[in-house]
Amino acid sequence: MVYLALGANLGNRRENLAKALDRLRLGGKLRVSAVSGLYQTRPVGYANQPDFLNMVVKAETELAPLPLLVALKQIEADLGREATFRNGPRPIDIDIIFYNDLIFEDEQLQIPHPRMRGRGFVLAPLTELAPGYLHPGYSLTVENLLHELDLEQEGVELYTAEPPLVIPLPRFLFVTGQLAAPWLAEYLAEYGPKLGFEYQIVALEIEVAAFMTTRYITDHLKLTDEQRATLDLIIVPGFAKGDLAQLESITGIKIELGPTDLAELEAWLERRVGAAEHHHFYNETQLRGMQARLTDPNIRIYTDGQKIYAFNNQIFALGGPDDLEIRGIFRQLKIDNPSHAFYLGRELYKAALSVRLGKAYHQDRELEW
Repeated sequence: MVYLALGANLGNRRENLAKALDRLRLGGKLRVSAVSGLYQTRPVGYANQPDFLNMVVKAETELAPLPLLVALKQIEADLGREATFRNGPRPIDIDIIFYNDLIFEDEQLQIPHPRMRGRGFVLAPLTELAPGYLHPGYSLTVENLLHELDLEQEGVELYTAEPPLVIPLPRFLFVTGQLAAPWLAEYLAEYGPKLGFEYQIVALEIEVAAFMTTRYITDHLKLTDEQRATLDLIIVPGFAKGDLAQLESITGIKIELGPTDLAELEAWLERRVGAAEHHHFYNETQLRGMQARLTDPNIRIYTDGQKIYAFNNQIFALGGPDDLEIRGIFRQLKIDNPSHAFYLGRELYKAALSVRLGKAYHQDRELEW
């Protein structure tokens, strides 16, 4: 658990704090769980500058203190802070106040923050979030430390001219292929605000997401600086083979294998945010519609209520021929050789998509958008 103090007195102060708060994701390595109200404060140490707006956030992080400090300094730099003089004006300032119960000191960083005692612009918002939090160095609670001060004399007051800030929603980036992108966009749009997260969808040039590898994603996914600063998670197709850790290292953002079909997407949403309220399993009518659109009479379609499988004397299932579950299905159906898997999968994918979007399907031709 970490408590961070934010302050700004140049430019649009509230907007600067909001931008900093939106960047306090650190590629999914930090999650803000609570934010204080805003406080307006007379400057300390150098009076000839505008008043500050201050706030405190509570967060969970997997970063150690020094890497966390580096990441926070990068946010400050991204938002225009330049080295000036101590206690001078700045568009944004982010300080580590507490990091669990750690007492830490080196040339770059001291935890707890060495000047928090006696600073009402830190203690007032901090008391909102953690009045009983025990300072590990003084053995006094945050509220005890606040009571040592006269906030009026300190020039600290609750700021009510603008609304307080709120915790930003998690922000995910879905990486998929050209064929799946419209379907994914339509499906997620059905939930709207019920999702509990913001999302972006990037359709790479490849048509079928099942063909993607992490190397392909690395070579073709172009992230903007804004995306790198404000994403919590990149979700890549569940079929993707390769080194996820390397992809995460290159992007600087957490990577997760995502769902491969509607049923898995729904389960993924259920795990993530509890958003799923209804099912989109394929039913018999949909399957018959797909079957009618297939021009190859040897392809037959089957469902177990959650996944679709296609047959052409052999078999293709949405997990690919190396999937252990699918190999089990092979054995049950007494099928030994899943040849033509990718070709059949591509055609099946197009057929399923054509039904969902109401588009004409033609074998060996792209869908007509």
